[in-house]
Amino acid sequence: MKKLLLSKLFVFLFIIGAQAQLYVPIRATGGQITDTLDNGTVVTLNLSSDDAEQENDEVDSPYDDDLDAGWEGAPDDQNILTLGLRFTDITIDQGATIDSAFIIFHTHEGKLATDVADLDIVGEATDNALTFDSTNFNDMYLLTDRPATAASVNWLVDEEWVIWTAYRTPDISSIIQEIVNRPGWSNGNALALILKGKDQGPSTDENAREFNAFENIADPDDTDPQGNPGDGKNHPERVPFLAIYYNGLTGTGELAKQPINIFHNSFSNTIQISRPTANKAEVTVFDLLGNMVNQYNLSSGQAALPFSAKPGMYLVQLTENGKTFSEKIVVR
Repeated sequence: MKKLLLSKLFVFLFIIGAQAQLYVPIRATGGQITDTLDNGTVVTLNLSSDDAEQENDEVDSPYDDDLDAGWEGAPDDQNILTLGLRFTDITIDQGATIDSAFIIFHTHEGKLATDVADLDIVGEATDNALTFDSTNFNDMYLLTDRPATAASVNWLVDEEWVIWTAYRTPDISSIIQEIVNRPGWSNGNALALILKGKDQGPSTDENAREFNAFENIADPDDTDPQGNPGDGKNHPERVPFLAIYYNGLTGTGELAKQPINIFHNSFSNTIQISRPTANKAEVTVFDLLGNMVNQYNLSSGQAALPFSAKPGMYLVQLTENGKTFSEKIVVR
């Protein structure tokens, strides 16, 4: 089984010289929805319009806990499934050199290796991509109507997938490079990526892959290979995210000059943050394998964020006004 686990794919690239890394998850865009699971559990989810699905030439349901891309080939119901992802606050300067880049997904359900999905990945050829709300994504203006980059990467997914497990796309650095090379690109802009399914002909196999959406829920009716059921909770660490490794200006300059202090307090199991402003900011924590461990929103200069984790080293990214500050912490 060719599982592309993050543990086999990522060696953390802390900033060495001019080399840097950036991890950007799909983020909330506003609003909430309440869902009742089959076992009666009621969950309230924050919403994002930065991940979207298209079925043939129509908008699919805007807020679902899974995302589909590929082909459904049942003879009486054939559908091309297209997926759109928008990543905001890309703190990379215009013209920076992109070494490698990947989209990281967590599977919504397991798939057999015979369920081959043939996907083409492109970027939106624009300086600052708009979200996929009803104004910018509707049956008159679809994902496939957005201008596409010349760069394209094929992703032939022909491996067995395990539920709730992380997998990555092939290297999409050529797509990211084309976008950040645009004359109108600015540090802090948003970019969009489109995964296009293809007509693979009539088939009894499920030639589509299902990923956890921003609004994902680990349904208790689903189980992992060991028979453990889902916990019925939303898992922010399983949202799609974009990993970029690059050379050039890091976009951390403004924040790096500020007296920001981040460390882990082992007595209270908290991440302590001290900064000179009370601007709204987002804090994201990654482990050394590149997994997103947790996310927080800040609106104060001083904060103690609850953080219980296995001993080891973690990377904390604080993003404020389109600039990112990164700090390593050690949990003992």
